[in-house]
Amino acid sequence: MASIINKLKPLSTNEFASEAFDSSYLESFLRFNVCQTCPFHIDGCDFTSGNPPENCSPCGGLIVLSQALKDGRLDVQDVRLANLGDLGSKAILALSKTAALKQLENPHIYDLQHDELYEVNDDGFDFLKNCNGTKTMEQLSPEKEFIEFCVSEGLLDVLNETSQRDFILGKSPNPSLRYLEWLVTLRCNLKCSHCYLGDQKLIDFPEGLISITLDEFSLMQGLRILVSGGEPILYSHFGVLNELIPDYPVRFVLLSNGTLLEDRLVQSLNFHEVQISLDGTKSGHEMIRGTGTYYKVLRAMERIRNAGIDLSVATMIHAGNLKEFDEMSKVMENFGVREWNIDYPCARGRFEVHPELSVAPQEAAKLMQYGFGASYHGSSAGWTCGRHLVGILPDGKICRCGLFPDKVLGSIEEGLAKAWDRVHHIPIEATKCKGCDRSDDCGGGCRYRAGGPLERDPVMCALYGQSEFK
Repeated sequence: MASIINKLKPLSTNEFASEAFDSSYLESFLRFNVCQTCPFHIDGCDFTSGNPPENCSPCGGLIVLSQALKDGRLDVQDVRLANLGDLGSKAILALSKTAALKQLENPHIYDLQHDELYEVNDDGFDFLKNCNGTKTMEQLSPEKEFIEFCVSEGLLDVLNETSQRDFILGKSPNPSLRYLEWLVTLRCNLKCSHCYLGDQKLIDFPEGLISITLDEFSLMQGLRILVSGGEPILYSHFGVLNELIPDYPVRFVLLSNGTLLEDRLVQSLNFHEVQISLDGTKSGHEMIRGTGTYYKVLRAMERIRNAGIDLSVATMIHAGNLKEFDEMSKVMENFGVREWNIDYPCARGRFEVHPELSVAPQEAAKLMQYGFGASYHGSSAGWTCGRHLVGILPDGKICRCGLFPDKVLGSIEEGLAKAWDRVHHIPIEATKCKGCDRSDDCGGGCRYRAGGPLERDPVMCALYGQSEFK
């Protein structure tokens, strides 16, 4: 810890004397990266035991580190690299439990926790495959810069004793299937005016196919699963799916309307991220979601944040929320939202019978610019949307996405890989977007909203300042 001590040398321990340990701040990180590598831990530690005594306090060193991290005098990279320096050649390297090796078109390492994908060369990938928690730095002989980068980014753990890590390795198809939009149920507790699915149907994805789906997607080197519905909390086998999440090297995102996310349920979630639907302030949100839903959603957002789960928000633009985006921006900031996905609804389902909710594409485009941190969900430079994504319906059928349930590619029983082979990928050059200098930014927009596989999406054209009829 010499590097850390040097950073803290100018400080007096009195600066921390009045500071209590904040058990909610990086507690699991500190226990793993500090307590477990502490030379005194061999004699036991009440604070890190499975059942610590009531009001048990950590040691003074941990209090100092905790406060230094919290006030910015140190960062997590300092702590990780300090462990590497302390253990030296005896350090045991293990792929982090929140990282996964992915053999896509090119080899990558994927940070599930932060949704970051790092491309590595073949030598780097082969080295990482050997970081299974059983070999030391001395045995692995890594390049110094590469190993320090992987450790500082949290892709590799530095251990002082062996801890076997198993990998799910495979080879992806080309193009790779990276994202699943998984509609696990059509049950819902709301009747939202803009819902593209229409009226509720009591259809659930079969329990016996859950593991089969997860196994195949993982072997195909998939990255992220968007668990949707209906309202996925009402899925009959939601508990089964939630319990299986830690077994797979995939980032799981729960898409929910938020009204059923009570505290006990949130605390039990294994999902990496929860995306809540918030469609305005109280007036605009309840105009399409129903009376009493707004404050339920805000309480759910608070619970998700307090549980340490990544929180994102999805908002649909409609005639009732056009003047509410400045106020919504404050909500996003107050809740520490990592991503605000603002979109324009497709004319399908209930939205078809509510023309009073429609907004001109030019007006919607202005509001879409409030969004931030949009995750990558399947488009790729030179191709229309869906280059790396398919949808799975509650009956087990596989389609391009939930907006095209009638264009079936196959079924889970037949196999995800076989269905993926049947996807017709459309290059931008084959569409009316050919020659547009913004096509790589928007991926041609939504094929359903465009009205045809080769048409232009008027909403995205407006967003990027392109004439729909140019």
